[in-house]
Amino acid sequence: MTLALARRRVLQDSHRGGAGNQLLLYDTPQGPALLKVYRARGARLGEALKRFSYLAIERKRGVTARQRCALERSQLRLWREHGFDVPALLDLPLPEGYSAETASWLEYCPGPTLHGFVSDPAQPQGVRAEAVARFAGVLAKRQARVRQSHELGLVMKHASLKHVLLHAGRQIHFDLEGAHAPAVDSRDALADELSGLVRSLLRAAPQAEREALGAAFLAGHGDPGLLREIALRGMGGQLRRRIRRLADRARRGTFGKHDALRWVLERVER
Repeated sequence: MTLALARRRVLQDSHRGGAGNQLLLYDTPQGPALLKVYRARGARLGEALKRFSYLAIERKRGVTARQRCALERSQLRLWREHGFDVPALLDLPLPEGYSAETASWLEYCPGPTLHGFVSDPAQPQGVRAEAVARFAGVLAKRQARVRQSHELGLVMKHASLKHVLLHAGRQIHFDLEGAHAPAVDSRDALADELSGLVRSLLRAAPQAEREALGAAFLAGHGDPGLLREIALRGMGGQLRRRIRRLADRARRGTFGKHDALRWVLERVER
């Protein structure tokens, strides 16, 4: 069954010859809703090479449009089952011309990202610190759940404050179309996630407020022993991790994921 709907506007379109995801905003019987359309990220050869890279080197899942669509639906359901806030999947027929294999209806959650909010000097520092502390408290619960269950699906693969929306008093994690491969040790996955989130926070924070907002993160998390354990794991000497650190520093510049973990260790060990 298909649905005839009025489309409001295109919210995202990569404009790369049809490659990359689309986000389309529609008026539906349930109110405004997002249609996320998963598309190939490049030519077939490039996609094949990326599939090899994901499995053999980066050890993560989700390359083709169909894989990413199915994986994100699974991830969204998993996070909700465990009580973590993500956009709801909406049960609506798709507009004509779209397939359930490569398109999903998602709850529309307009609002700034946590990254944008933290970096906005127009917002009082105390309010931003409160948002950071709240985020860190949820992170601590999620980390504890992963340590207990070894459920890799509860780890953000693309870990960044840019993937957390502030909407209607909620902090909503999104962009869950990628995941770690089953062979990945959950301790390594948690270390990668922590390094990405801390790096994102410290880059978002205005220079003069980095320590204050970083302190809010540590206080909101509330488990320095767990942070120390995860950070030490991430700074381990495995060859794979050393190669990834070098690659990350080459891409990101002076403050990479290794530096973010060192920042955590220096403060929890004081």
